[in-house]
Amino acid sequence: MTEPRCTALVLAASRGSLDPLAQAGGVSHKCFIDIAGQPMLRRVVGAVLESGRAKRTIVLIEQESIEEAKAILAGLPGAEHITYMPSQDNIGSSVAAVAAPDMLPLVITTGDNALHTGEMFGFFCDALDGLTDDVAVGLTPATYVLEKYPDGNRAFHRFRDGAYSSCNLYAILTPHGIEGAQVFKSGGQFGKKPRRLIGAFGLFAFLLYRSRLFTLRTVLQTLSRGIGVRTAPVLMPYAEGPIDVDRPVDWELSNRIIAAREAAG
Repeated sequence: MTEPRCTALVLAASRGSLDPLAQAGGVSHKCFIDIAGQPMLRRVVGAVLESGRAKRTIVLIEQESIEEAKAILAGLPGAEHITYMPSQDNIGSSVAAVAAPDMLPLVITTGDNALHTGEMFGFFCDALDGLTDDVAVGLTPATYVLEKYPDGNRAFHRFRDGAYSSCNLYAILTPHGIEGAQVFKSGGQFGKKPRRLIGAFGLFAFLLYRSRLFTLRTVLQTLSRGIGVRTAPVLMPYAEGPIDVDRPVDWELSNRIIAAREAAG
């Protein structure tokens, strides 16, 4: 097994108290919905633990949901070492409340990435070796996603050299990179809600991004200069990486993919 060397942070807070997926699933929290026989949070955290890369795993979720989350994750190999912390008002504040220099590299994922596997998480962690940037972001080329799931309705970031979708995998690599978490105070989801880029990075960065005249790396370099944090892309060769469970159609697709994956062994 590869030596554990990162801190894993699973952001599991819901975006609203009346999440429609939680209501449809008959559970108290979106991350507790059933995905092919297991609660979604158990699948996500199980993938992190299975990767063997995390020396410490932290789950951030609403205070009132912590005990239920503990019960759901009980029995996973290594579950007794998971740390639970209450989430804050937004992603940026939640990360800032946890991130500290002695936790770096800090690898961040979300509680609704039900299709992530230990292999995916491990690939991202391994790709961080040798990077000298402050933060890193995992992206899958759109060609990978659409080739395997042609009807997949994903939010793609489009550039001159192609389109990409976020895998909800981020890494803070340096103490200076902790400051980069502040761009998520608006809520993130820049692919689905690109106008949030204006508040996070400024109007010029937004116009540069929307023009599609520049490559992914050029735009990332410009965004990095705007916030003073160097950002590296990590290209992920997994079509399922960007498929999170935000809508009923995603829930149905994730159920089908995991059921087929487990049937195939």
